[in-house]
Amino acid sequence: RLPFLVYALQSTTNAIGIATGTNLATSAMGSLAGTYCHIREGRVNFRLLCAIGIPSGIGALISTLAFARVEAYWIKSVIGIVLVYSSFQIANAKKATKGENKHSSRQNLLLEIVIGTALGLLAGTVGLALGSIRLPAMIRVLGIEPKDAVGTNLAINLITASIGAAGSILTLGVHLPLLASLVPATVLGSYFGARSVTKIDASKLRKLIAWALGATGTFMIVESLH
Repeated sequence: RLPFLVYALQSTTNAIGIATGTNLATSAMGSLAGTYCHIREGRVNFRLLCAIGIPSGIGALISTLAFARVEAYWIKSVIGIVLVYSSFQIANAKKATKGENKHSSRQNLLLEIVIGTALGLLAGTVGLALGSIRLPAMIRVLGIEPKDAVGTNLAINLITASIGAAGSILTLGVHLPLLASLVPATVLGSYFGARSVTKIDASKLRKLIAWALGATGTFMIVESLH
């Protein structure tokens, strides 16, 4: 969504900054609807939500306030490469099983905080909630089941995008007409997408995640080169 917002706001002063805030605000609203459904169905790990979500939100706020006027297209290219790589890793079920996680509780907590902080800082800089990177990290590094990872990841998106959007609004603002036109469809899509998770087999969900990551990563790489 972010590249299209930048394109739509080309004639606006500081288009990238406004697109960043608008995109994060839209992500927050969409995440709210999906998160409600996932919580109701018991697919949100609240310990992970706190361990990753709080550092992620703090990182997003710091980066939006500190790097509000940084054009970070080169970061998008790096993120795109990571997403494409992650798609191959997620697709390989033998390397992404629940039993793969052999870290101690303390090591897991440290990993969760590091993942949350790093992605939060990136999120505020590039204007993306970065759930697409967090999701494979939760599945492969932390050993979370795909369905639980999807629900928890969306809840963390809600925290990260909300705080990042608040920081962007304070520094650069948002485009209210675009926000108003994007939010209804985003909310509906997130809600019905969350409801459909229970109907998808875990192995098929893993493949769906892999394809989505690969497509998103490829698009970001191509878009960052223009």
